[in-house]
Amino acid sequence: MHRKRFGLSQSAAFCGGIVKGPEIPLPENIWPDSRDVREGDGFIALPGEHTDGHRFVGAALENGARLVIGTPEGIAPWEGRILEKGASCLVVKDAEIALVRIAEEYLRKVSPKVRIAVTGSVGKTTTRELIRSALDPAFRVHSAKRSHNTRIGCALTVLSMPPESDVLLLEMGTNHPGEISGIVEHFPPTLAVITGVAPVHLEGLRDLDGVLSAKLEIIPREGLNLLIYNADDPKLSHALEGTQRAFRIAGVGFRKGSALLLTGAEAVQEGNLRVGLSYGGQTWVCQSLLKGAHHAYNIGFAVMVGVSLGVSPEVLLKGISEMGPLRGRGRWIRDGRVHLIIDESYNANPSSVAAALRVLQSLVVPGRRIVVLGGMRELGEESAKMHTEIFGMTDSLDGVILIGEEWERVTETSTGRKAAVWRVRDSEEAATLLEDLVKKDDTVLVKGSRSYGLERVVERLEMP
Repeated sequence: MHRKRFGLSQSAAFCGGIVKGPEIPLPENIWPDSRDVREGDGFIALPGEHTDGHRFVGAALENGARLVIGTPEGIAPWEGRILEKGASCLVVKDAEIALVRIAEEYLRKVSPKVRIAVTGSVGKTTTRELIRSALDPAFRVHSAKRSHNTRIGCALTVLSMPPESDVLLLEMGTNHPGEISGIVEHFPPTLAVITGVAPVHLEGLRDLDGVLSAKLEIIPREGLNLLIYNADDPKLSHALEGTQRAFRIAGVGFRKGSALLLTGAEAVQEGNLRVGLSYGGQTWVCQSLLKGAHHAYNIGFAVMVGVSLGVSPEVLLKGISEMGPLRGRGRWIRDGRVHLIIDESYNANPSSVAAALRVLQSLVVPGRRIVVLGGMRELGEESAKMHTEIFGMTDSLDGVILIGEEWERVTETSTGRKAAVWRVRDSEEAATLLEDLVKKDDTVLVKGSRSYGLERVVERLEMP
């Protein structure tokens, strides 16, 4: 049976909205940022922390928006211009709630065979993309185009799903209790992955027990068939193993007894990762374009998802082997001012920074090793301690550039310290310093929390 997208009037009926303008199918792409809008897309005006999305309706229309979703008071000043443009508007009491309700109905209509959700303190997006790469040859997979891991992000992902999709793949993040359960309530998975529990978002989650509880919210009230998890994570394993449950569990790790055993992880040519895996009496070797032994877990999760859905190992391993590092998440750049740029600029927490530093320290390089470290946000009372611990890992490097107030309480006390240290205010100052500092044989790692915008440092280093 051919399944079609909802019409605008039908969508309005699901959320109690009012349609003004032409009757059209709900656009496949709906964006909360007017800068992302392209011809024929939708724009949803959301209240923001610093500004109201209704202010950008005009920009969305100029970019070709065919639909605007917003509140009566927010839409009123723009209604005439919307209709003049030949576009439509869906007027609702609460834009986010309305979109979530429409997405719920659309998910019921499409009814993909498998609904996968990925969460965890580290590696969510890379794991999600590895799963997509593993399953793509065997299924019609729909996944988020970006790190859309909030309730509104998951709703937008659902609404962009082609009607013929077999698998829906969502990413779910959190910085406070109840956030993931609020997503799962609307978009419950049949298969879930928890990549691990680490000290992140401690301002909202308090401690590791709080992080664990938040990640376990990915378990829906009913309908979950399989939960795949990091078997080497002691807190996570203890919470799941030896307890009664209505779903199956499968651990991935180097620990003996893991459902999918990681038998080895080593860097080969160009730092590419080679991972050994064993499952059900079979053993395989996965050649990956990813860099760093920590990605062995992400590859293992993707393999476990694939075999649980009946994909042949040859097919899923081929898909995984063709996926390279994502922008801002371990990408290696050779063409630039230095020998090698390691682009880890997208985000940072203590676990991911430690893993990136281990990769840098393991490399045989012709020149100096330099790291640019932005502060790690949302660590609460543990922030100073964790920044001090990370700083201690840089002793053997040749240069460290620290960005942000999080490093202010970190002092250079190590008597064996080799690295020179520079402290700067922002990414612009760091980029300017690097232009004078680096030489062609140097290797530079760039890593920090998203709010520091360290992709600008990478872009400046990329310039020849």
